[in-house]
Amino acid sequence: MFDQRTMRSEGTTAACQQNRLLTAPIRPVVVPLWLGCERRGVDTGALALDAGLRQRWDRPDRTHLADRLRETVTIPVHEPAEADARLGRGWHTFLAPIGGALRALADVVADGIESGELVTVLGGDHVLALGSLAGVTRAAERPGILWIDTHPDLNTPATSPSGHIHGMPLAAACGIGPEDVTSLAGEHPWLDPENICLLGVRDIDPGEKRLIAERDIWTLTMEEWTDAGIVPGLEAALAHLARRGVDAVHLSFDLDVLDPAIMPGTGTRVPGGLTLREASQVVRRLGAWDGPLHSLDWVELNPLLDPTGHSTTVATMLLATALGERMV
Repeated sequence: MFDQRTMRSEGTTAACQQNRLLTAPIRPVVVPLWLGCERRGVDTGALALDAGLRQRWDRPDRTHLADRLRETVTIPVHEPAEADARLGRGWHTFLAPIGGALRALADVVADGIESGELVTVLGGDHVLALGSLAGVTRAAERPGILWIDTHPDLNTPATSPSGHIHGMPLAAACGIGPEDVTSLAGEHPWLDPENICLLGVRDIDPGEKRLIAERDIWTLTMEEWTDAGIVPGLEAALAHLARRGVDAVHLSFDLDVLDPAIMPGTGTRVPGGLTLREASQVVRRLGAWDGPLHSLDWVELNPLLDPTGHSTTVATMLLATALGERMV
């Protein structure tokens, strides 16, 4: 858990080359996957993020950003016949199509990292993180994970109240749970739980709470993060990863960490999340970090839940900020 003694400032020096957020070629990877949350709409969110980012940067003063964008890779997701009629039947219902997408994603992520790109995975529901993490563990010897989310996603089929597999990817990536789930993205090294930092969690199931304690996973709940200060709390997480000697960091950002007042277009809303300004602080500070941030997920946008388009605008703006867009 968070220790106040670990809080420290590392200044605002520019990121060195190993942090790819602001300088590396950007490889967008669209994953229109909704079967993990069993709710349509997040598939369209993946497409909206890619289109929105390109449209946002299609102007003369953002040419330097658009020039970093590489061709989008779209991961095919096979939707089973009569998928809607099969909803609610349990975590095992869509294992085959989910596994196919995750294995393909793992290959793309590993290849992109090894090629020096900033792999930017656009979701889609958060089960896709298992594919991202499988790719990261293949491309790095000692990966670290910065998991910014309302939920730890450390459930297993035995502990999940909902049975939705998008609440299980981080546990599975650590090798926790049945082989049917842990092997979904293919064979890959499992994560070391001590190289994971959870930030912003505020909806934690009992089984997840036990795992956090048993595996000594560094955690800063939303309440603790607010009390510590948004930037100091983030600094503490980055300091922990640096002490662990990680050689590649993957950021997994679930948009439901934002407060529902600014992000109604996501499927699992919980009051008390990050404000827009706080989230902007987080991603801008990450851009100035001198650590090896090589890849990220941006997930759980569901435009169908916010017909106004406000959530899509906010999600795209924050993504653009994370990738280097600034007001001046």
